[in-house]
Parts: sequence; structure tokens; C-alpha cells
Amino acid sequence: MRGSGFTSLALCSDCNTLAEYVKDEELVSDCRKCCSEDSDNSLSKVTFSGAILEVCMRKLGFYPEIVAFIEEEKDEFVHVRVQYAYASPPKLIMLDSDGHHKETIRIDNWKRDHIRQFLKEKLKPNVASS
Repeated sequence: MRGSGFTSLALCSDCNTLAEYVKDEELVSDCRKCCSEDSDNSLSKVTFSGAILEVCMRKLGFYPEIVAFIEEEKDEFVHVRVQYAYASPPKLIMLDSDGHHKETIRIDNWKRDHIRQFLKEKLKPNVASS
């Protein structure tokens, strides 16, 4: 369902995670229509080499969970940098090994634990430090 922003790159387990945080059955249903079944092969888990957490500095006060992540947990992820952009909603811009933009994920309503868990799962193992 490209109209909703989903592509076949979404894993069905990602749709299950979406269902945990977003209580919109129609949106979750759209996700499941085009997701790829998880498997044990190396292509089953899409991973990235780095990320940019982009947010508008003037709107940070509206996002205490994101502020807490930036101040207390961001340093755990050496390949994640914070970028301030005027009027930008909070988002993670996921990067490939060449530093090119591969995917953008809005994180407006995420808790800092969700951000940390997502980065641990989606950043390549040699990128996320313990």
C-alpha cells in the first residue's frame, strides 16, 4: 500500500510492532497487505549503517521523550547524529553504508525506550555499541 507509505520492504513483524504502538486497525491492515514474511536468511532483517535524528529545535519542548533520548541515551549510538531542521517533525533518517538516505520514520509519539530498541534492532551490529 504505497499510498500509506508501506512498501514490500516492511517485514510482517514490523507490522506487528506497529500494531503495538498504533491503535489504528486500518493502518495495520494496510501494512499487512504488502509485508514480507520474516525468515532466517540474511535479507530478512533490513539494517542500516547509521541514522540521523532530525527535529526542530523550537519544537523540542513538545517531545520530552525525544529530549530524554538525546540527552541520556544518544551517546550509546555512535553512528546516530542529531540534526536540527526548522519546522521538521521528529524523525529518524536511516542511512546506508555510503551515508545515503534509505528510509525515513516519523517518531513523534515514540517513547525513548522505543527509539533505543528500534535503533538496536535496525542498526548493523558493528554500529550499535552496548
